[in-house]
Formats: sequence, structure tokens, C-alpha cells
Amino acid sequence: MNKYFLLLISALLISCTSMNEDKGKITINNTSASPVSDVRIEYKNAGRVDAIGDLPAHSTYTYAITYTDAEDSLYIHYIDSHNQAHAKNVVAYAAKYDKEHHTFTIK
Repeated sequence: MNKYFLLLISALLISCTSMNEDKGKITINNTSASPVSDVRIEYKNAGRVDAIGDLPAHSTYTYAITYTDAEDSLYIHYIDSHNQAHAKNVVAYAAKYDKEHHTFTIK
């Protein structure tokens, strides 16, 4: 009986751990037929910008959010195949005590 109880507890702990691994990240999906360039994440309040670089067509990139003691909002910037710059709010509210998984799709 104890052996089965330990197996059940272990399975529950493993599943909870894997669910939390995806929190605090932004998945960026470029579903367009063209690559995008100069992809970067801007932390509005902190004044920080993390450069990601180019993202090929039909690809995905996972970005880990860097949390501070203060709340922040995050914007994604990129240049499309027509050399048009885009800036979109991807995380309206980011706080280390309220980590979420966010998804942003470029079409």
C-alpha cells in the first residue's frame, strides 16, 4: 500500500513541476510565410530591452521573462518583411508573484 501511495505522490509532484516550468515565459509564434527581423522584448517600466534577433517563417521562440521586484509591462517589437516596424503589448502585467505563460502570434 505504501509503495502505491509513494508512486501516486511522485506522479503528482512531477506533473505539478512540469506545469510550472512553462510559467514566466512568452512563446512567440511566427506563423507568417516570411521571416521577421529585429525582434526584441521591451520592459516598459524598467527601461530594459532584450534583443532576440531574427525569427524565421513558421517558427517558434520561447522567451523567459526576467522578473524584478516591481511590476512591469512587456512589449514585443519586430520588423516585418515589408520593412514595417511593429510594437505590441504582449504582457500587460508581469510580476514575479503572478507568473503566467503568454503567447504572441505574428501573422
